Amino acid sequence: MKRFFKSSYFAIVIAFIYVPILVMIAFSFNSGETTASWVDFSFDWYLKFFNNSPFIKSIVTSLFVAVVSTVISVIIGTMAAIGLSRTKKVTQRSWFGVANLPLINADVVTAVSLMIVFLMAGLKFGILTLILAHVSFNVPYVLITVMPRLRKIDKSLIEASYDLGAKNTQVLFKVILPILKPAIITATAIAFAMSFDDFIISYFTGGDQTNVSSFIYTAKKIKPYIFAFGTILVLVIVLAIIGWNAVTMTKQHRLEVQEKIKNGSYKNSKVQRLTRELNKLETNLKTQSEITRTWRISLWCRYYFLRLKIWIASTQQYDKRISRLEWKQYKLRSEISKEKRYYSRLSKAEKKMQSLSNQLSSTKVDVKKAARLSIQIEKLDLKIEFLRDEIEWIEHRDEVAEKKAAKITKEIMTYQQDLKAEVNPSKKTLAWYAKKIKELEDWKIEVEEGKNHYRLRMVVEQLKELKQRNASYILELNEKLKLLEAAVFTRKSMTWKIDKQLKRANSADKAAFLTEKRANYLEMTTAKYEQLILNKQNYIEKVKAHIEEVREKLFPSNPDTVSHSKGFLARSWKVILVAFIGTSAFAGLTVAYVMNNIYDLVVANWGEYIDPALIGEFEKVNNVKINYQEYDSNETLYNKLYTFNYDVMVPSDYMVQKMAEEGRLLKLDYSKLNVSGKVNGKNLNPTPVETDQTSERKEIESSLLDVMYQSKVVETEFNEEIVSTNENVKGSILEYALPYFWGDLVIVVNPTLENIKFLEDNGVELDPETKQIDNNSLSWDILWKAANANKRVALNSDPKNIFAAAAQVEFQKVNLDSKEEIDQVAGKVKDLVQAKSVSLNGDDLINKVALGFFDFAMMYNGDASFANAVYNGDAEIDEDDDAVFGINNRANDNKFVSFIYGRPNAETNGRKEGTNVFSDNVVISADTRNVELSYKFLNFLFENSTKLTDYAGITSPFVESMEEMVSEEGTYQNYENLYKPITVQTDAGYDPTDKKLAFQYHGRVDDYLIDRYNSIVAGKR
Repeated sequence: MKRFFKSSYFAIVIAFIYVPILVMIAFSFNSGETTASWVDFSFDWYLKFFNNSPFIKSIVTSLFVAVVSTVISVIIGTMAAIGLSRTKKVTQRSWFGVANLPLINADVVTAVSLMIVFLMAGLKFGILTLILAHVSFNVPYVLITVMPRLRKIDKSLIEASYDLGAKNTQVLFKVILPILKPAIITATAIAFAMSFDDFIISYFTGGDQTNVSSFIYTAKKIKPYIFAFGTILVLVIVLAIIGWNAVTMTKQHRLEVQEKIKNGSYKNSKVQRLTRELNKLETNLKTQSEITRTWRISLWCRYYFLRLKIWIASTQQYDKRISRLEWKQYKLRSEISKEKRYYSRLSKAEKKMQSLSNQLSSTKVDVKKAARLSIQIEKLDLKIEFLRDEIEWIEHRDEVAEKKAAKITKEIMTYQQDLKAEVNPSKKTLAWYAKKIKELEDWKIEVEEGKNHYRLRMVVEQLKELKQRNASYILELNEKLKLLEAAVFTRKSMTWKIDKQLKRANSADKAAFLTEKRANYLEMTTAKYEQLILNKQNYIEKVKAHIEEVREKLFPSNPDTVSHSKGFLARSWKVILVAFIGTSAFAGLTVAYVMNNIYDLVVANWGEYIDPALIGEFEKVNNVKINYQEYDSNETLYNKLYTFNYDVMVPSDYMVQKMAEEGRLLKLDYSKLNVSGKVNGKNLNPTPVETDQTSERKEIESSLLDVMYQSKVVETEFNEEIVSTNENVKGSILEYALPYFWGDLVIVVNPTLENIKFLEDNGVELDPETKQIDNNSLSWDILWKAANANKRVALNSDPKNIFAAAAQVEFQKVNLDSKEEIDQVAGKVKDLVQAKSVSLNGDDLINKVALGFFDFAMMYNGDASFANAVYNGDAEIDEDDDAVFGINNRANDNKFVSFIYGRPNAETNGRKEGTNVFSDNVVISADTRNVELSYKFLNFLFENSTKLTDYAGITSPFVESMEEMVSEEGTYQNYENLYKPITVQTDAGYDPTDKKLAFQYHGRVDDYLIDRYNSIVAGKR
């Protein structure tokens, strides 16, 4: 195994690096939406990539920022390196260390620091702050790349430039920068790459600018159009590398041509080959014969097999074995020489000891000198003792060797006598005696010569044999090949066929005819060969003329007649071409960036909950531009408000309360909204006839609007100044927000036999008809029990959700209203979160569940529905599951198995547990720049509610859209109870007016909860 890894180490490393890239490339052509399985080969994701305007805009932004920041960084970094090179070494080291601090510092610290600086400077977060931030971390990379190259510049070269009258600018542009060009190119590539894929610093300082890394990070689900982008990026990089290598190879080829012209070997092989062909043609013409090939297949097989053996032998490499033997030979010779030098070293040491002793005896006054001599004599005495011991050991070793050699000689003689005494010995016996005597003779030689001498002689012999073996083998094969070639290729007369017929001619007329035919054929063949020879000669002359032309061009025969001065275009065409291409590309990039950033509306979402195709459709219909931003959480979206103002946002319910109380939202004018359709059975924008909203609410047991009515907004001084436009929703978040998506939190179970048995053992009942959990028997505590049983528990990493699960077990409510309650359940949260089998997941939770890599999961019902649909398309039903349920598990003739899910409603401490019912809502910023267009965008979203819920997988608040998604042709026809939140299921037993169902904003209490959660997660291993 060790040998395998040693020989395959490089291949393993390459596979580790490139296999993921190959997988990404393969799945970019998959028509399916996940990597769970291969569906069909398709280019659909490439079309969706090019039609995804927000993604394209992020790529343009990344390119523009990367180019601008790279140019600025390279200029600043190069000038800084040149300036530092002129300072003292102490100053240089100090400033160089300071400049390298951003490389050592954590990116998140740098990002937050830059954000604070920009806030204090009063800068508007956008393209300017993003470029400044990128320049700040790119300059150190340029500096550490250019500085080492700068230190290698010979100072005498710069001094000579000044001595020749060069000015500072001339020295800079004619001497220093050309030498630094390789380092500057490398620094440019590094800076561009660092800027293009930077995420953390761009995330904190970008404002309304979203680069490609931020866009991919905030995607709710990694869809294959991102794979398509990755594949295109890999293709661009490969083409760039191929182009660069082509240029490098071209330059290298020119240098090789110059060198070959110098030593006269340019196209020599070609001329020699053509000359050999010419000689063959002339020989054929002179002898009037041709080389013919045999028809015997066996000879051809032997011929090509022999050529293959010669090729293998010629490519055989003995360099490693030869170098190993040479190193062994060197060591043995050194050891032997060392032993021989012991005698001379001992003689010199004894002479020096005598000299030092005489000096010491003659030194009577100088005490210091006497002490120094005494120390030298002591050291020399130790050296003499060591040398005498070594020599004694060597001489003793020789005596032992002589005795051992005599003993071996006696053993050899004994075996020889035994062999003679054998009567009619067999071949096996003779071979045994011969082998034994040979081993003893070799041993005797080794003992007599000395081990090192013997080993040295054997190594020399092996080395000589190894160097000659391959050459002899190839020579032997070539001799065989010559003999075989004589049989395969034979020379015959050009008219051998006619001559053969002529010998068999049985009449004078036929003989005369064949003779005339022979003469005509010979004349025609001779003319053909003369033409071939002439063509070959002309071609050889043409090749030689080309060689002379190249030689004259590179090394003129009369240098005095050659003008060494070039015109401006001849000297500068490369620079002009590169400058033109670079300027044109940058101008095009700038135009694309400007066109993409002239927008009429800025929309922010806390997830990938809007189909980019719909945004493009809205832009086309209204002839406007939308700047669409995505973030990974409500908190991140909220934090962005400190650096930038949006027009339209999609936050969750509790975040709407927070924004409204801070005066960040505009109160909605329902007369401008086209929402007269019913939301969960309610008319959100009633006509004058429908005034008794309260009586209508009593007729509905539970709905999304009930939950939103519960989410009250504190009437601050800001809010009191605004008159509500709809008295029916006054005091709730409906004053500021309209429902966009909604859902609840569910527990999902992977339907394996072990998990089903685990549920039954813990008192959770399964309905044999629906094959789902009886909610009245399910408690959130099942997650803790599963973690203790080492089940794979996957949690939604939202802190409020995890604390809500613990709060349901302890207090049977969703919201924690005080810090004391948070502290009381924090220990239970810690036990769950820090368990080894528990994983905290963001958007990757959907993929993990869809692929079945879990036992228990806590997730939103919409995400669970989407994951279930994917899972059903890839996991076939296990027949044992039918036995567990005792029924046919193929509901609706579906041949796939579904997840088990439930919403805890168990009674604990005399009270019922519940689940969180959330709503994502569309709001308009109080500082919106285009109120009318914002209302148009809201109406457009509502008109396309079915497309939105189908794209995101989250439940729509509109009854028509919900019913369409669970219809016979809908995506979730088999998961209606999972797709629809609990509040629309009238048999669930929930109180629709219970405020425990929705998250409420509690200001500092919520901040304290997040801090406790972060400290618990930090302790997870």
